Amino acid sequence: MNTLTIKNAKDLANQFVTAQGVRDSVTAILNSAYIAHVDGDAKATKYIVAFWAEVAKDKKALATLRALFNRVTKKINKDRGISELACTVKDGKIQEVAPRVKTGKGEQGETAENGTSVETIKVDNRAKYKLAMRHLESMLKAEKDEKRADSLEVALNLLASQIA
Repeated sequence: MNTLTIKNAKDLANQFVTAQGVRDSVTAILNSAYIAHVDGDAKATKYIVAFWAEVAKDKKALATLRALFNRVTKKINKDRGISELACTVKDGKIQEVAPRVKTGKGEQGETAENGTSVETIKVDNRAKYKLAMRHLESMLKAEKDEKRADSLEVALNLLASQIA
């Protein structure tokens, strides 16, 4: 960790501002590219798929992109009356994301592979779950086994979707 100085704080703040600018730029470009894709532009589709493939080389960045792309595509799909679903890139194609399974009593949840229901996280536990996310992210970064890394990524995405 850097020494805690005012200069280092200012440097970090500048990096943070730059990162936010990059995120805003990526959001705007993906928005435009997805609109072009919806309008039938094959170049836009290839652009999105190529961008996705490059980002997918870093699992943490991919999780961030997946969330961003879900928000962008869901809004455009809804605004244009296409569907209520978000999209993702899978197997080199832009596809709609499978909706979450609804549990009884009107609560939203997700069904795990073993068939058990994953309940929505209560807001008062948010800090605890954010800490758990940081631990999962560090485990994912260090994991060498592909199947375990995939499992950690699934857990991260489930947790992130519940506390967002």
